[in-house]
Amino acid sequence: MAPKLTLRDIMLKRKRNALFLCTGNSCRSQMAEGWLRHLAGDRFEPFSAGLEPKDAVHPLALKAMAEVGIDISGQKPKDLKQYLGRESILVLFVVCDKAKNACPRIWPGLPEENRFYWPLDDPAEATGDEESQMPVFRRVRDEIKTKLEQWLKDNET
Repeated sequence: MAPKLTLRDIMLKRKRNALFLCTGNSCRSQMAEGWLRHLAGDRFEPFSAGLEPKDAVHPLALKAMAEVGIDISGQKPKDLKQYLGRESILVLFVVCDKAKNACPRIWPGLPEENRFYWPLDDPAEATGDEESQMPVFRRVRDEIKTKLEQWLKDNET
């Protein structure tokens, strides 16, 4: 017979919902969602959304993540409205200036210490051919990984 779980046991084992927010939800927030799932999917349920979601994840974001063995091809851009009032978001990461400026009070009641502002360059704005754009996608991908690894280290539970 399995031991009876207390509410405390259940809460400690429950994954915490984390949302990555940006404007188009096609690059930065999608890569961040993939990284968090890869790095700490046992502790967090990552989501991503945009204020003005694009139609698809940027193909070079897919490629950049695939280069490090993370498949985000099943992810789709989503509107922030899909989560408002429907998901219990416990950690919010805003990864662009426009999203920060457009919605300063998302999730009333979410403590300030659970809101993070990580302004990242938008790789979708990179110009030139694919060979010229990929270094920008790789740099942002790696910046996201570094920030998440440090945040996870600082917030181990």
